[in-house]
Amino acid sequence: MNQGLTVKTIGIGALAGATTALLCLGLASGSMLAVLLFFISPVPLMVAGLGFGLSAAVTGAIVAIAANYVFANVFVATLVALAISAPACATSYWLNLARPADEVGGPEGQLAWYPLADVLFANALFTALAFVVLGAMIGFGPELAGELATRFVARLQEINPEATLSPDAVGNLRDFMLTVVPVAQPFSWMLTLTLSIYIATAIARRSGLMKRPHDDWPRALRLPRPAIIAFMAAVLLGFVSGGIGHAASAFSGALGAGLAMAGLAMLHARTRGMAVRAGILVLAYVAILVISPLILVSITAGMFGAGRHFPLSPSGPNKSDLNRTH
Repeated sequence: MNQGLTVKTIGIGALAGATTALLCLGLASGSMLAVLLFFISPVPLMVAGLGFGLSAAVTGAIVAIAANYVFANVFVATLVALAISAPACATSYWLNLARPADEVGGPEGQLAWYPLADVLFANALFTALAFVVLGAMIGFGPELAGELATRFVARLQEINPEATLSPDAVGNLRDFMLTVVPVAQPFSWMLTLTLSIYIATAIARRSGLMKRPHDDWPRALRLPRPAIIAFMAAVLLGFVSGGIGHAASAFSGALGAGLAMAGLAMLHARTRGMAVRAGILVLAYVAILVISPLILVSITAGMFGAGRHFPLSPSGPNKSDLNRTH
């Protein structure tokens, strides 16, 4: 739904942006609740965009970025701009796009909506780029990783004064952070964005704000085939030392998260109708949490299951009203 730039969309967008800003600024309190609320900070912007058009989402993004610039700092404002506002605005715009299904090989008289797979691929790229920029801003590298390791050890000793780590152990911790952080942060944020999409579309649909039909997530949560090439290239470049390797790790982390979710979605789809479905799913998730390398199995499955699913809905009488293009 696209209502253009009106007083109504500006007001709704500003309210959504203020909500996102508060969810981000609350992170400074350090409470667990604030952290959990920060993870859904893209939702207000997405709902505004899904229900009232891109102009509402962009208005909200401007408000959120400005508020964090004024009340926090440039780094936080950049994070809000690149990791939250950009994907939220783009996602809400793309999810409102549709075209006649027969133009993409579907049945006549139906609308084919922009595939979720392409949205997730774009969000993975947004996420990786955001963390590359943020990492460059803070000068992420061996020195910063060493500082983080030292602070971690100091904090550990505050909690348990008897805890001691040898210089070699501190060095290993630094190397671990240097390797894992560039992958783990984009990976976790990609999961956050995907959860936000699920929540935002559910809210917009139940509120009667969007025309897009319900996405069958077990079937639709995939990445398109070009994402596989991008992921493999990022993994290979991740072995390069220095900034190039760190940047590539950010892309492999974000794309890896998308593929891991796709692999698990395939499991959800394949176990439909089984009496033991709940047990299989619980066992799979617990196994991944306990034995983290098992996530590679899900990533591999996601690679083999790459594709695009177009949700369909009956065509309206006036095709000229469609947001076309995919």
